[in-house]
Amino acid sequence: MVNYSYPYMFYLFVPFIFIIILILYNDYRLKIQFDKLGIYSIKEFLLSRVNKNNINLKIILFCTAITFTIIAATGPQIGTKLKELNREGIDIYILLDTSISMNAEDVKPSRMDKAKYELNKLINHLEGDRVGLIAFAGTAHLHCPITEDYTAARLFLDMMDTKLIASQGTDVSKAMRLAFNHIENDADKYKVILLVSDGEDHHGNALELANLAYENDITIHTLGVGTISGGPIPILNNATNKKEYKRKNGKVITSILNEQILYDIAMRTGGIFVRIDNQANAINPLIEKLNKMDKKQIKSHIYTEYEDRYQIFLFISLLLFIFEFILPTQIKEEITWESRFIKKNN
Repeated sequence: MVNYSYPYMFYLFVPFIFIIILILYNDYRLKIQFDKLGIYSIKEFLLSRVNKNNINLKIILFCTAITFTIIAATGPQIGTKLKELNREGIDIYILLDTSISMNAEDVKPSRMDKAKYELNKLINHLEGDRVGLIAFAGTAHLHCPITEDYTAARLFLDMMDTKLIASQGTDVSKAMRLAFNHIENDADKYKVILLVSDGEDHHGNALELANLAYENDITIHTLGVGTISGGPIPILNNATNKKEYKRKNGKVITSILNEQILYDIAMRTGGIFVRIDNQANAINPLIEKLNKMDKKQIKSHIYTEYEDRYQIFLFISLLLFIFEFILPTQIKEEITWESRFIKKNN
């Protein structure tokens, strides 16, 4: 399989072909003019020291050399090779709460939108780290496997919303167990879980799992999205397309940020708690914390990639240019002119 780093360089063949056509046309005109010079013997004498075959060969060599040069300029990559890549960093699993309470608008434009905005900023600051995404509400599922492709991670993050998981509720413990199952058991890696939620935990097993994380050298940082005063949970009425608010016994439910449980989870694992509210750059303390971590060298990854082969074409073109340059166009032997008219002595 062949790949080209700069395929647009093939457009150089357009002016090159035009030049070849121009050369052939000029050669044709010269040939016509030469045929008008005189008889065959005169033309043979005039060109007696010119090696026509070598001149034609030089033209062919020159054009072939230019062709190989253009091919080399396209950066051909042929076949694959194994490459070893060493990197230093940490593995981060982001657990994002997608329950309906994340639609609350006490944080503008909403808790979910604000969380995604801050997480995008976090991913933009990562270097060498791997990141994975887990969505949770009443259940949890792996939304994006651990990856170094930050573009893909941001794409999957932007797709997350409160409609992603049909089973509503907030079960933090299921998200934590799912993260434990996917975190590699490797002592040479720093393992970090980033729990992003408004703090509602309807099952209450998160603190026990935080102790388990500490025993397995997993650090959990928590981001609390919301405000202490809280806000109602908007619900869009599909029939009237009108925004309403979630109610219980006829009263509007106010969802408030439960900082305490998020703080306790973080403290039990040596992590930090950061509140994400309406202030700018809310996630900066977490970015600074991650940057200060001593990043360990993670096991080398061996993968295949295209191998550059432009050197072959460039070397061939160089040889052709050299051979074209040293190829002689003159014949050493000189033909003596014998005239048809001989001057007689009186």
